[in-house]
Amino acid sequence: MRGLSTVLDHEILRILPDESKGGEFVSTPDLHRQLVAFMIDPPVVKTVQRRLEKMFEDQLVEFEKRGTSLVWRKRAGVSGLASGGKGAMTHDEALALHTLRRFSSRQIPSLVAETLSNVFEVATRRLESVNSEHERQYRKWADKVEVESGGFSLQHPPINGDLFSSVSRALFYEQKLEIVYRPRSRADNVAPKIVHPLGLVEVGGLVYLVAAMARHPNPAMYRLDRMTDAVMLPESFAYPREFSLASYVRQQRQFDFMVEGEVAMKLRFSGSAGDHLIESALSDDQEVTHCGEFLEVRGTVLLSQRLRWWLRSFGPNVEVLEPASLRAELAQEARALAALYAEN
Repeated sequence: MRGLSTVLDHEILRILPDESKGGEFVSTPDLHRQLVAFMIDPPVVKTVQRRLEKMFEDQLVEFEKRGTSLVWRKRAGVSGLASGGKGAMTHDEALALHTLRRFSSRQIPSLVAETLSNVFEVATRRLESVNSEHERQYRKWADKVEVESGGFSLQHPPINGDLFSSVSRALFYEQKLEIVYRPRSRADNVAPKIVHPLGLVEVGGLVYLVAAMARHPNPAMYRLDRMTDAVMLPESFAYPREFSLASYVRQQRQFDFMVEGEVAMKLRFSGSAGDHLIESALSDDQEVTHCGEFLEVRGTVLLSQRLRWWLRSFGPNVEVLEPASLRAELAQEARALAALYAEN
């Protein structure tokens, strides 16, 4: 019963308007209607009323009287996280939250973190409240840490926060999702489709929904920034027991783009271009040999477009020795590139 109350409390707090954002009060029947719209096993109105009264005792919500009825909203700084621990936030907790907020640079963490915005504000205020030199050290810590990406930084298309919320809720509750998707080849599409969400994956700053359809056995990938609409439907679906998102991503390598199977690869690096592979192997069976000024690396890898992009990034500092087909392919590209830059 406690587990059911915890889930219900979380959903009530998620839906209730927020005092800190100027949210208007909402009545118990209106709140109940919103819960019924998406919960698989929704509570009755009296249960919602009892949970609101309990949350008022815990200082999580506030109410006003409108005639003979009560209307409710969430107190400023309250969230699902705050409801689990109502004591004052410590400096350690404030520092952890402040650091999480600052370095959630990837899209999924940033979108998820939006639900904790009020808690982050509480953490910021806590760090600004300095009563001793020890507490001042917490405030200075945030200026002593930086994170930088190792790759070339691109500006990725933004994802609508409400759309992400609908997708992630449908994924969490295992309910059908109606989306309008506009791939590059059909940028004007307005026809909706119903999918079964199986997982979210972030690749190179782009976020994909992995989803199946009723009459299609193989999952497909949908970029969230190409969705123009996403609505969680009240119907649930049976999440396939045989599906593993980890296997889909890491073993089937679906995000490597046009995977062609395993190959035995042999590379020759010049200078220090391949030295990082000594510590970060490209395969489980990697073998490294120093040959004079060169570094030769062998290993079994999946041949894909992503592998080709990685090899091209080294320019003339890597030579593909095996497989012969890949060597010939990249040699042809090198000749075409040389011709492109040749002086007229």
